[in-house]
Amino acid sequence: MLTKLSSSISFQVNRLGLGKEIEAARVCAFWDKIITEKFDQTASEKSKAIRFKDKILTVAVLSSVWAQEFQYNQQDIIEKINKKFGRNIVERIRFEC
Repeated sequence: MLTKLSSSISFQVNRLGLGKEIEAARVCAFWDKIITEKFDQTASEKSKAIRFKDKILTVAVLSSVWAQEFQYNQQDIIEKINKKFGRNIVERIRFEC
């Protein structure tokens, strides 16, 4: 019997317990896109999403000035991420300098 490749991949991902890791990678990857859209490419280059666990996105930032700017816009950024994923996937963003 033939099955769709996407169904087979989804089954294997779930079977291996990789769903959360893949979702975390997708959230981290989406950070650059959101920051580039909201600010510009320079802002994206000054930060990097490094971890997503327990609804907390951790972002490394090159300076406290950028951390403060992102902190000020945190709620809007969270809303954009949650909209992209169709649910409240991120509750908080933690910034590390």
